[in-house]
Amino acid sequence: MLFLNTRDAFTAEELFKVKQLRQLVEKSDELQVGTDETFLTKFLHYTHWDTFKAYQAIHAYYDFKLKHPTWMAHHPVDHYTKVFYATNCRFIMQQTDKNGRVLVIFKTVDAFQQFPDYLQHLIEMDDLIFESLLMLPRVQQNGITVICDLQGTTRNFLRQFSPSFMRIVNEKNGILPFSQRIVHIIQRGFLMHVTSSLFLPFMNKEFKERIFTHDGRHLNKLREMVGFDSLPAEYGGPASNVLDTNLLLNHLIQNSEYLEKMQHYNKRVA
Repeated sequence: MLFLNTRDAFTAEELFKVKQLRQLVEKSDELQVGTDETFLTKFLHYTHWDTFKAYQAIHAYYDFKLKHPTWMAHHPVDHYTKVFYATNCRFIMQQTDKNGRVLVIFKTVDAFQQFPDYLQHLIEMDDLIFESLLMLPRVQQNGITVICDLQGTTRNFLRQFSPSFMRIVNEKNGILPFSQRIVHIIQRGFLMHVTSSLFLPFMNKEFKERIFTHDGRHLNKLREMVGFDSLPAEYGGPASNVLDTNLLLNHLIQNSEYLEKMQHYNKRVA
């Protein structure tokens, strides 16, 4: 099952690493975070089970939160329900990609008139989505594949993408503890090419190497890289692979208590 939260038994060495990281976090005078296995192992997988690098990664994550608090979710899941249903712009597929990575679909849908704080809603929604996915053992182990469909990009979006905004996007990308992230950008037309050209210069070299662009009219390469059986029907996958907002939203709702608890995690100002 896609949202299975149980994992294979840890090895003795992995259990030792979890215990070691827990002790480091508990001894910290700055970190005000949880020490449950789900929380700790996402950073351990991210750093290939290097305890001290995982500890540094936790600090980096909460340094970012301290510096950019508005780039994290600060509301319960139900605060965003109306935006999810009104825009239908965030999805997860029932089946992983051909490499076992959970497949997420992000679309640009212009709802700036309907929601005055729309960009802020999207930032916080994406934070919730990423945190909820990082709870899953298969995501901690294999990472995710993200399809960014920019075909709905409008000038309202472009107005938001200042150099300072893009630098923070890149900074947050650098602290998200995914063991691997593959990004496929679907674009068509002048505005979409402008959008990707705005994003890419601010991305670090390692992340750029995992970004692939596709013309919206020709998706053969996307099907080859992701796998036909995994793709939504509208991108050339099986007709039964219909995008459904409820699949992702129900996952968020089922884990809302834990997600809300993590919103209170922080790093104390020295």
